[in-house]
Amino acid sequence: MGARILVVDDSPTIRKVVASILASQDYEPVTAEDGQDALIKIKSGIEIDLVLLDFVMPRMNGYQFCRELRANPDRANTPVVLMSAKGDKIRGQFVQQTGAIDAITKPFDARGLIAVVEGALKKHQEGRGPAVPEPNTMPDESTIAEPLSASQVVASDDPALRRAQTAMVFAANLVKLVTPELASTSGVSPDTVNKLGEAVKRALTPENMGALTSLLRTLDFGENTQEVLAGDVSVISIAEILQLLHLQHQTGGLVISNAKSEITLFVREGNIDFARSRGVRDEFLLGRYLVESAAITREDLDTVLGQRSGSRRLLGDVLKELGLVEPEAITHAITRQTSELVYEVVRWKTGRFTFTVGIPPEVSTVRLGLSTSALVMEGFRRVDEWRLIEGTFDFEEVIAQDEGAIERHGDESKLTKRELAVLEAIDGQRTVREVVDFMEGSSFEVCKIIYQFLNSRLVRRRSAN
Repeated sequence: MGARILVVDDSPTIRKVVASILASQDYEPVTAEDGQDALIKIKSGIEIDLVLLDFVMPRMNGYQFCRELRANPDRANTPVVLMSAKGDKIRGQFVQQTGAIDAITKPFDARGLIAVVEGALKKHQEGRGPAVPEPNTMPDESTIAEPLSASQVVASDDPALRRAQTAMVFAANLVKLVTPELASTSGVSPDTVNKLGEAVKRALTPENMGALTSLLRTLDFGENTQEVLAGDVSVISIAEILQLLHLQHQTGGLVISNAKSEITLFVREGNIDFARSRGVRDEFLLGRYLVESAAITREDLDTVLGQRSGSRRLLGDVLKELGLVEPEAITHAITRQTSELVYEVVRWKTGRFTFTVGIPPEVSTVRLGLSTSALVMEGFRRVDEWRLIEGTFDFEEVIAQDEGAIERHGDESKLTKRELAVLEAIDGQRTVREVVDFMEGSSFEVCKIIYQFLNSRLVRRRSAN
């Protein structure tokens, strides 16, 4: 019998399926229905070689389990693989903050699961796993909380019914946010939490939703706001909307949102001054551009971010006030960030957009004046390249250097510094996605380099002969 693997998931079906897949490959599966049950099994003395762990579970979720596991001196180094249906941000944060060795996204097939299990066990045996954090240094689990999302309910053609559906979805997401906090409050029973959740859903009528929406818009754009344009990205593309705003020399905020993310483009006289985002990948955060340009060290940036937690002030303003970064470097970083957010949102095929006249006071001083036409054209070019690149490889496949091809290629000085860094990150163990995450930069740029390496045969798929 092979390695003993603890499967922790609150779904009996998933436990059964995963256990069956593992057993078929001569692994020894042990199952637990949540984190608390898993800890009981571990404390009973049973030896575990690897934990396959769900994130969202009752009683004790995956993050809480990892904190307890890392607090056990005898089992702290047990390797953990996250099994979750959550997005890339949840996956990346969980792995980073818990010391998990890998993650696999549900749903997965048998071959994918076994590949992840084999890779995780090998990494652990060779000592290539991430450093295990001290439990008291692990951030609060709210930093990787389940993201809010739109309902799967098909929107009605009837406006009144659609408003009611919107209120129901908003209420459900609000309850999702509030109930974990209530449940963790001393003296609050599960029954009380459930009743409060139901009360919230009853209180959020379409009329109340309308009032809240107006309040949020006022907080974002000021008292004299006026929403003048709204629609569906699948019907009218963001590129077309930006061109319209440019032609009409409009000034205001264009908010574009999908199930995972929200990007706001602030337009002045038709040109783009600034972009703000929520729920996007970490590669679009301002700090990345500042660190890449050596304007600030990662350590100093992390210190500032920690002190700024919860503030609505723009990071660039804080850094200028502290004298840590030159104003020119901040402007350069904001320009890169804004441009790449435009390129990103031009790619979106689904979502909603609204244009509101007026610019919030906190961003009114940022005036990049970037040419809308130039950004849209570059966005179109990248969309075409992305289609070509993404059709070339599977993000979950492992890639390796072809030593013979590299030797025949000769002078590595022909490669840029960035290309050399990507080539070094391709170690025959990482998947394409892991290489992209490891590089901590623009996924477009990294994938483009990998695409070029594959075409020039400097890199090959690990399964290739």
